[in-house]
Amino acid sequence: MPYAKVDDLTLYYEELGPPDGTPLVLLHGAGGTIDDPLGGWAGLAPSFAATYRVVLVEHRGHGRTDNPAGFMTFEQMGDDLAALVAQLDLGPVHIAGISDGGVVALDCALRRPELTRTITVLGGNYTTHEGVAAFAATLDPDALEQAAPEAAAEFGRRHDQGKEPGSWKELMRQIVENNVRNPAWTEQDLRRIACPALLVAGEDDPFATLDQMATMKREIPDAEWLIVNHAGHPVHFEHPEIVGPRILDFLARHA
Repeated sequence: MPYAKVDDLTLYYEELGPPDGTPLVLLHGAGGTIDDPLGGWAGLAPSFAATYRVVLVEHRGHGRTDNPAGFMTFEQMGDDLAALVAQLDLGPVHIAGISDGGVVALDCALRRPELTRTITVLGGNYTTHEGVAAFAATLDPDALEQAAPEAAAEFGRRHDQGKEPGSWKELMRQIVENNVRNPAWTEQDLRRIACPALLVAGEDDPFATLDQMATMKREIPDAEWLIVNHAGHPVHFEHPEIVGPRILDFLARHA
């Protein structure tokens, strides 16, 4: 199983597809893992790997990746990704991220433009808002363990791998701490994104709201979007037949 030493981090990743293919990095959302079809790319990665060298990453603290820092920010995760891309000598890469992974893609487009060929932001927001804060307030790990023990056990199974039992609780607290403060970009920041961007969301997404999406579409110079009717936050899971081909079309046009 491939791990990379990234500064103080032992980062877990997997590769699919032709080794000489154009690199496509896939980033899961908060609480997701590589093999998670809801918060990750498990359902779509094989179809992408028919053409691209797909690199799937587990963010710090998630799954099999540790997090000795004891906290997380989107900038940290962007730095982790940049270090992995350099270590694997991938050169400029396509980056596609779900939810928090989409925010990391935005971070890379802003701070690491030399490493970023395109970004696909699925269910991502460019700034915090009341909907994010309201949801974050419900994510108390102890309360989850009491109210939904099966869900808590599944979260632990995914995120306690190679760690102390119960590490998932600290991960959940770090996710909340990060998301109530970040991201905090402005419309002026969005105008600095130079690479092509595909913005994807369900019309009922409480995080990537229509207001968030419209602002990103308007302000990112080379942006296009896909809004899927009657779909929520995991739009890639609810409608893979729409989202998968749309992403492949976007990537093919920006090879």
